[in-house]
Amino acid sequence: MKMRALFHTAHLQAQRRLTNLTCARANTSGQATVEFALTISIFIMLLFGFLGLAIVFFAWLTTVSAAREGARFVISNPSATDTQIKNAICSSSIMLGGSATNCNNLTNANLIITTEPASADRIPNAQISVKVQYRAQVPTLGVTWINGSRMTFLGPIWVSSQAVMRIDP
Repeated sequence: MKMRALFHTAHLQAQRRLTNLTCARANTSGQATVEFALTISIFIMLLFGFLGLAIVFFAWLTTVSAAREGARFVISNPSATDTQIKNAICSSSIMLGGSATNCNNLTNANLIITTEPASADRIPNAQISVKVQYRAQVPTLGVTWINGSRMTFLGPIWVSSQAVMRIDP
């Protein structure tokens, strides 16, 4: 009898330990799921942030190169028109179209090229300034509210560069 009571008590204790371990495992898997959900959301936000930063940096490098190419073209062709300068800039840059025909598809809303002075005032020893502004399309996060209004985080970003050179006599 005493042996049986002792066995029964030991069996109950073992069963309780097993039940506690099972509950602990169930709570741990739920906890891991919640931690994963919180961690992955932060990781995805960082990933899109780095992607947007890379796109803006690439667009800035493109505008720097395009402004230099435009200034070089104006120095070698002082009587060039604004359309010729824009076509020369776009044909030298992959991001801006890569050719004159693709360059025309970029509207003034996304690409602005400003050249100073006008072609009539381009004389030897005059300074030429070419400014290129480009609207970089970055990944955005938008929220639409119940009433239909929309809020966008981190929309398109304008990048610009300017090159100044002198026409040789």
